[in-house]
Amino acid sequence: MDKATLRQQSLERRLQLSRSNYWALTEDIMDQVKLVNWLNYSMVHIFLPIRKHNEIDTFSLLNYFKLQHPKLTIVIPRTDFTNLSITNILYDHEYTILGRNKYDIPEPIHGKVVPNEEIDIVFVPLLGFDQKGNRVGYGKGFYDRFLSECRPDVGKIGMSFFEPIDEISDVNEFDIPLDLCITPEKTWNFRT
Repeated sequence: MDKATLRQQSLERRLQLSRSNYWALTEDIMDQVKLVNWLNYSMVHIFLPIRKHNEIDTFSLLNYFKLQHPKLTIVIPRTDFTNLSITNILYDHEYTILGRNKYDIPEPIHGKVVPNEEIDIVFVPLLGFDQKGNRVGYGKGFYDRFLSECRPDVGKIGMSFFEPIDEISDVNEFDIPLDLCITPEKTWNFRT
């Protein structure tokens, strides 16, 4: 399946989820997140959800890390649509003030900028993925550009309400695959 078709079908599937199903699937994904050994990491980048697109509730992830792994440093993205770039902003559970950009994405209004090379794990937003770890986002390339500026060993984790398709047919050399993708049923490992 090509990216455009997968993007459209995945977004439609997400938008059709009932609120109760959305939260049940989110809870199942969080159960999978809890199986990961987070003690090996010190800094994690977490995207914030676009609610109108029924993106996975990463605020649940932020709360989990706050309660269970308080030593993890969290950064969240601030986007610049003029050059399609991401800046990492240090996230503080009590003091970070969020606003919404013109695409309704929650973003920090201000905060300390953190260099890309300090990040150990990046939670990468996606609409769909395949069994090789290739992902489809919204098509602007923000995260592929951002990941290319991170350390070569940075971990790349996706989260999806749905299982992967067999193959994305139009992957290109700029697409950076995931290492893991967490679904309600299991965690897909693409590193082996």
